[in-house]
Amino acid sequence: MDLITLCNKIHLPKEIQNEVMSYYQTDDFTSVYPVTSGLKNMETEADARAKLGQLLGEDPQKIKMLTCMLVCAAELYSWYEEKGISETVYVDTMCCFTRFIEECRNITGQYAFDREWWTARQVSGNLFRIGELEYEMLDRESEPVISIHIPSDAVLTGERCDMSLENAKEFFAAFFPEYQDRDYICNSWLLAPELCSLLSQDSKIIAFQHRFKIQEADYSDTDYIEWVFKTRDVPIADLPEDTGLQRNMKRHLLNGGRIGTGYGILSDR
Repeated sequence: MDLITLCNKIHLPKEIQNEVMSYYQTDDFTSVYPVTSGLKNMETEADARAKLGQLLGEDPQKIKMLTCMLVCAAELYSWYEEKGISETVYVDTMCCFTRFIEECRNITGQYAFDREWWTARQVSGNLFRIGELEYEMLDRESEPVISIHIPSDAVLTGERCDMSLENAKEFFAAFFPEYQDRDYICNSWLLAPELCSLLSQDSKIIAFQHRFKIQEADYSDTDYIEWVFKTRDVPIADLPEDTGLQRNMKRHLLNGGRIGTGYGILSDR
């Protein structure tokens, strides 16, 4: 798949798409292109990103880095085809780029790409979006496991989660049999034990949480601030109160409570 086709399929905002294509056609991109191959392997992607960070120079909105990632994503399409993985899964997976850019705009007020530390998972063929949820192949203590991630636009109804999980199990059985019948794990603020006292028991979040056997909580993680309140680096007293969850969580935090994240293992395999 060529780069412009990918940009159109994932509905990349036109102003970003124009900047990506402009940089892609420069000699500067041609000179750094050989380094991008390192982004396609999780063992080399950190070094490749560091080297690209030095070579790309000034890149305030990370458009140059985004271009490198998107080129890798476009090149990965042939691998999807060879394995027989559907274009739907491919496009849904690569829509992460558009989602991240939109999330950044919602928080900062401007389009930018701030997730280059995450998207190597997609461009290396280690993470797939299947319906509402994303699934990442990992090794935990030398054993294959599948880590579930919850995209910000996921609709967590019981029916949609059931369908995603069922389709994921069929997907891994068909394309990555070494991950068949393995543990499905999740590390997310959605699994934070405190949510049970902040939300009603008929909440979709609580229903999702109840799918897992919670093993531990990490109260040092504050990522929930960004996901729940759609902001960063704001004093607790100034956090918005537009939703019931925001109001309950803010009150909990002001009273000295903690949230963090929970780690669990899917119990209804």
